[in-house]
Amino acid sequence: MEGKMLEHITASEIAGYAVGSLLLSATISASKIDSFISSSQRSSLGMCKRCGDLKLIACSRCRGSGLIKEGGPFTLIPVVDGSRGFGVKTKKHSSSPSCPNCRARGHFSCPDCD
Repeated sequence: MEGKMLEHITASEIAGYAVGSLLLSATISASKIDSFISSSQRSSLGMCKRCGDLKLIACSRCRGSGLIKEGGPFTLIPVVDGSRGFGVKTKKHSSSPSCPNCRARGHFSCPDCD
């Protein structure tokens, strides 16, 4: 039964699956490859590998904003008044709680430069 299912797959479909899986793996590993390349460039220029001589590192929890966005970056709240529109409105930036990890600063001092 499996032999009949594989008979209908063409070579171009197999190539498409191979290219798709290659692109997916490249997308997943892109941030790690980018950080590796940037740290090697910084070290070749004689800069700090971690911060690039900025002396600051962005907070990983709030990503440098100092605020925690609950529910993700595109949180939508239903509109309760009868106004016209699409029926949703975006959450205001001021109602987000401050980041307890960096105490709402958005950054830390670089431990390698201190």
